[in-house]
Amino acid sequence: MAPAWLAMLIATQPEGFETLGYSLIEFLGFFLVFAAVLGRLWCTLYIGGRKDLDLCQSGPYSLTRNPLYFFSFLGLIGVCLAAQNIVLMIISAVVFLVYYRPVIWNEEKRLLSLFGPDYLLYMARVPRFFPRLDLPESEDTVVVHSPAFVRSLTEVMWFLVAIVGIEVLEELRQGAVIPGWQLPL
Repeated sequence: MAPAWLAMLIATQPEGFETLGYSLIEFLGFFLVFAAVLGRLWCTLYIGGRKDLDLCQSGPYSLTRNPLYFFSFLGLIGVCLAAQNIVLMIISAVVFLVYYRPVIWNEEKRLLSLFGPDYLLYMARVPRFFPRLDLPESEDTVVVHSPAFVRSLTEVMWFLVAIVGIEVLEELRQGAVIPGWQLPL
C-alpha cells in the first residue's frame, strides 16, 4: 500500500494549493509530525526494552493504552496535512484505523494473558486509542534501554525525512516540474 500512497501524495495537489488556508493546514501538519516524533520518543523512554516484562502504566501509557500507535497516527495525518492533501489524509486515517483495530485487539488479548487482572484494571482506567486529556502519571526515574531508544530514533527519522520530501515536492510543483492533478479539496 505504501507505493500507492506515495504515488497519490506526489501526483495530486489540492485546488487552491499555496493559499493562506492551505499554508495553515501545512503548518498544522508540520506541528503534528513533530508531536508524533516527540511522542514516539516519549513512549520509548517508558516501554523500550521491557515491553512484555512489565505492564507500563505511566507516562504516555497513563493517557492511552496504545500511545505508539496514536503518535504514528498523528504523524501520518501530519504528513498528509503538511502535503496539503486533505483527501489523502481522510483516506489514510480510515485505512490506518481499520488496519490497526484488529492489531490492537490481538495485542490486548496477548497482554491480558501476560498480566491478567492488572491488565483488566488498566483497561478499565485508560482509553484504548485516543488519549484522555489529563496530566500523565509519571515516575521520578525512568531507566532508558539504549538500543530501543536508538531504534526509535531511526524510526521517527522517517517522519522528519517526509517533511523534507514534502518541501522538495512543493518546490517542484511551484516550478512546474511536477504538475499534479488538482483535487477539489
